[in-house]
Amino acid sequence: MPIKVQCTGCQANLSVSDQAAGKAVKCRQCGARVQVPGAASAAAGAATTKTRAPRKAQDPDDLFGDINLNQLEDTKKKVCPGCANPVKDEDIECPKCGVNIGTGVLSDRQRIKRERKGPPPEEFYRDVWSNAWKFFRKHWTYAIRTTLIWSMCVSMALTCAYALNFYVTKRQASLEEMVQKERANITIIGDRLFIKVPEGKGNKVEFDGKFYQQDASIWAPHVQPWTEPPSMFWIFMTAAFSLGFGGWFWTLATTITNTTMAGEKRVKRFNFDFFANLTLGIRFFAWPTVLMLPFFLVAGGVAALNPLVGGILAAVFLIFPVLVLPAAVVHMAQKFSYRAWLLFWMARDFGRSLGASLYVFMMMLFLVLLIPGGVAGAAAATSGRLVPWLQAQELAATDWLSSNVMALEAGGNMRFLMFQMPLVFSSSFVFFCVLFGLISCQVVFMMRVIGLYGLYFRADLSIVNEFPDFERATFGPRYLAFLVDLIIMALLTGVGMFIGQMFGFLFSMYGWSFAAQGALGAGALASLILWGMYFTLGESGSARATLGKWSIGIVVMQDDGLPIPMPLSRDLALKRAASAFLSLLTLCLGFLSCVWREDRKAMHDAMTKTKVVWQPETT
Repeated sequence: MPIKVQCTGCQANLSVSDQAAGKAVKCRQCGARVQVPGAASAAAGAATTKTRAPRKAQDPDDLFGDINLNQLEDTKKKVCPGCANPVKDEDIECPKCGVNIGTGVLSDRQRIKRERKGPPPEEFYRDVWSNAWKFFRKHWTYAIRTTLIWSMCVSMALTCAYALNFYVTKRQASLEEMVQKERANITIIGDRLFIKVPEGKGNKVEFDGKFYQQDASIWAPHVQPWTEPPSMFWIFMTAAFSLGFGGWFWTLATTITNTTMAGEKRVKRFNFDFFANLTLGIRFFAWPTVLMLPFFLVAGGVAALNPLVGGILAAVFLIFPVLVLPAAVVHMAQKFSYRAWLLFWMARDFGRSLGASLYVFMMMLFLVLLIPGGVAGAAAATSGRLVPWLQAQELAATDWLSSNVMALEAGGNMRFLMFQMPLVFSSSFVFFCVLFGLISCQVVFMMRVIGLYGLYFRADLSIVNEFPDFERATFGPRYLAFLVDLIIMALLTGVGMFIGQMFGFLFSMYGWSFAAQGALGAGALASLILWGMYFTLGESGSARATLGKWSIGIVVMQDDGLPIPMPLSRDLALKRAASAFLSLLTLCLGFLSCVWREDRKAMHDAMTKTKVVWQPETT
């Protein structure tokens, strides 16, 4: 039966279980320790109470003076000493408040559970399906938007790739035909074509519409088309539309995840910015590359020896980014997302929330990935028959259009532009509208699931949302930002080489022998200028960072000793970019100096009195 004791601190009356006899319990009012009498003392007190003669009422008008309050207690029901709610005899902890019924205090397990922020993780499996379904019913228009954007981006990327293949194939055939006409004076070794001008005054060799009066070396026919401006243009357009596909994925994922983790039921505001979408598309391809970079380097080494084995190995390594994608999306939706780029942290988060991570992965596999995976597998298995069939259908359609709409020469450029390109785009758009229409509803549904995963398992994901204002970034985050910027610099190099080829084409029109070398030099100079503009405009702009730094959550500020550092001016950002080039000339030791310096500065930081810090609330 319960034992009644009184707290000496707040004078509150407590009713505790007889299992707490001889122990100290915690007062639920003031938190003080209250000593519970032993079993013998409690029994003696109870016996004394039972044998004590009832008191006579001292006042005739006191109707309740002879009532023994101890006899009014219901000793048949067991109550919790913490919240006084009825509990069962077999209960060790109160189902409602978690207090140990015997001691009257919270157990370590219950204390850790209550100190954990966010809803209980075990409720995730119960609420995820109904919650995500209610969210989808309110945001079904996002599925339509996803279908249209993805279909448009993928169809345009495939059409641009088709145009690239058309140009390269036709141009290579034309160059090989020219080589056959001048076989006596032209030799091809590897990727280079060597032109030998016969000895004698006034002798020259005509090739590709140019006259060579002295020996020259240019790209071979199978390489030359890829270095020309039309190829550069179609490669750029293919990459741009591919970025649009990945950018919409990250835009949708981070927006819905932020809304879910904020506890909101609807997306209140959704601003679609095309250029911001392209920058997020870079993250779509850069994130798995940076995350698995050591393993991809191993796969690249194997591919140099055996391309098939290297490709299979790289595909196996891509499984891990898909497994940790929910945790990565949660990190990417936060202000500081650098942990999403670290293999160690992603493996750690995956291990700490293993059950939920596998649960979300299986949902994603069967709801989203199964249909496109099956279509891709079927296309790969039947590619030997599918590609000729598609080519035959294309030829039949273009012949019909040429006969009934406009007569155009087969294999000509106008026929390609007027008939073949629109036909490829329209058929691709219809096909991908059907394909993405089958999975876009599940995509929106899964974005909400990922947001709920972050909400319920926030404590296990080691989310970082705060840093002391203007705390200096260490080498690790800066290195991750550089890896992302390296991908941007590679894209800018392609643009620079395109500009160089334009100059090379101009040089070759005058028959200059150094046209190829001039194109290479002009391309290198243009790439260097584009790099400088990228770092200068980014670090002096409103973001105060390049795309790589912005993805990680770090910015560049002046180290002027003020409580709130000033942002970089355009001139200072240019000087910092030039100083970084000097750091490169030191075999990268200038960059590594931030590892051992107390102020975490690289050489170009010290030269320009700047610093790289974590992004504060306002920059």
